Amino acid sequence: MKYIVSLLALLSAISVSAQDVVTPTPEVAPQEVTPRKSIKEQLSVPAQLDSLTTISQTVQISEHGDAATIVGANLEATPKSVNGYRIVIFMSNSQSARRDAVAAQENFALLFPQERTYLTYENPYFKVAVGNCTTQEEAIILLGRLRHTFPKAFIMRESIEVGEFTH
Repeated sequence: MKYIVSLLALLSAISVSAQDVVTPTPEVAPQEVTPRKSIKEQLSVPAQLDSLTTISQTVQISEHGDAATIVGANLEATPKSVNGYRIVIFMSNSQSARRDAVAAQENFALLFPQERTYLTYENPYFKVAVGNCTTQEEAIILLGRLRHTFPKAFIMRESIEVGEFTH
């Protein structure tokens, strides 16, 4: 908030100084009119509001190119991950959790070789998740297929890398 007030005061000081135009008077010889500074030059020096108030904070403006090009490039970029669902077939934090997770992963790979498995450790749990479902309906169908073999399986919302859908 302090910076916004300072910036507003700085901008008002610039607009006040931009309105001051030197005009010659009949009694005095015409003075040389100094060229106006660019907005970058005006913002880079401290502003003097009155004889007592000086704003010592300066604003730096950096140019990075055409904004439309930057925004367009970001819009065309493909997302790195999407929200999806996986079925968790094993989750434990016991002392033998790592060994049990690997066994569950191998058991699943033997029974369902077409589905991918993901072994992860999220402190303090080892977790084995399967599938790459984009909708909850897909996840429910997959859970129905796995329920007889893995009765404790459940659906979990995950952020899935886009590359996982191509494997």
